Amino acid sequence: MINEHNIQLTSFQDEDVALFTQWLDKDYFFKWFCCDGKEDEQARIDGLEERQSWLDQVTSRKENPHRHLFIVTNDGVKIGFGVCIDLTGEQEYVEKQYHDLDGKIKLGEALELNYGIGEEAYLNKGIGKIIIQRLEEECRKLGAALLLADPNEENIPSVKVLLNNGFEKHKSGDYRKQLG
Repeated sequence: MINEHNIQLTSFQDEDVALFTQWLDKDYFFKWFCCDGKEDEQARIDGLEERQSWLDQVTSRKENPHRHLFIVTNDGVKIGFGVCIDLTGEQEYVEKQYHDLDGKIKLGEALELNYGIGEEAYLNKGIGKIIIQRLEEECRKLGAALLLADPNEENIPSVKVLLNNGFEKHKSGDYRKQLG
């Protein structure tokens, strides 16, 4: 049984890049983070580009103060990651994914959350819910008023995690939570 008090976020460090890369290369992880849940050949090709984009974001994290990356630990063991992204610097993405917010987001006001559990032994244990709670705590410290998430609708466990943490579905692949 997982003790939720043992689930912690620590700052992503240079030595975590290799582990993150291993997680990205796992089939279940790659499917949702790089191929958007699709499994055809074109999705696999596109997924390799998305995988590289994730790696670029991780390796350039020090140059982008709007991306807050974390490693998730359980009793000191690294089991996953979490990201809080300030979308003020992501104009094209906001236009595409959250078009009704285009031009309305102020610095630090809306943060998008991403997370992943990289170690299979920790899947389906309720850890995703705890990770979202920990990321929300970090976002509150940063002064966020709105949390956003863009899960693939076919990733039912991730959608349930968001709904169980108070997110509401705005539209397909667009979940939001107002912080008060």
